[in-house]
Amino acid sequence: MNARAGHDPRLVAAIILVTMAMGMLDAISLLHLKIFAGYMTATVLLMAVHIATSETIVLSGFEAIGFYLLGALTGGRLTRRDRTVRYAVGDILFRVGLLVGLTALVWAANPPGRTFITLGLLAFAMGMQTSATRHAKVADMSLPAATMLLHGLAHNSPFAGGRNPGTWRRLAAIGSLFVGAVIGTLVSSHSISGGIAVAGVTILSAGALLYLREHKFLHRFDNLTVH
Repeated sequence: MNARAGHDPRLVAAIILVTMAMGMLDAISLLHLKIFAGYMTATVLLMAVHIATSETIVLSGFEAIGFYLLGALTGGRLTRRDRTVRYAVGDILFRVGLLVGLTALVWAANPPGRTFITLGLLAFAMGMQTSATRHAKVADMSLPAATMLLHGLAHNSPFAGGRNPGTWRRLAAIGSLFVGAVIGTLVSSHSISGGIAVAGVTILSAGALLYLREHKFLHRFDNLTVH
């Protein structure tokens, strides 16, 4: 752990991977499910727009919010078990990755109500995932979203009288969110289940990173927490 910044560098790296996966899944859910599975602020706004314009895609929004809350409740219970932060987050990410993988299989199997089943599973998984990132307590990264990251870059910059703590961490997270959305868009244009599966593997990789033994290569992630 980096004493100066107070962040476990491996947690930072895991959250950056999770942020990329969320970019993938939200791009896929917006394009193919017409609502966000993880970005609830946008989901609420889309519901308001749909209601104001007399469109009918409102049920999906209520479903996404409901299952996201259930996922958050489950994640909250899991974070309160007697485990270290690193392993608690890793456990949740493993569960989320497996659930996202299951979602990919559901989409590929094409059961009745596939769209609603997929949205519910993804929203539940994203609620759990957010519990994991919140429990990690990495500054500006409790939720994989660009708003606080961009604000942190400006608020803590020398132009605002700050010292630029965490600049590379924030830039890496913003870049991973952008790249994830691009990957999700491109892969899902050929295979929606494939795009969901790639996101699941990314989340599983983040969870696995938290269980790796110490290695000198991993200490390079310290730079993400202090610059």
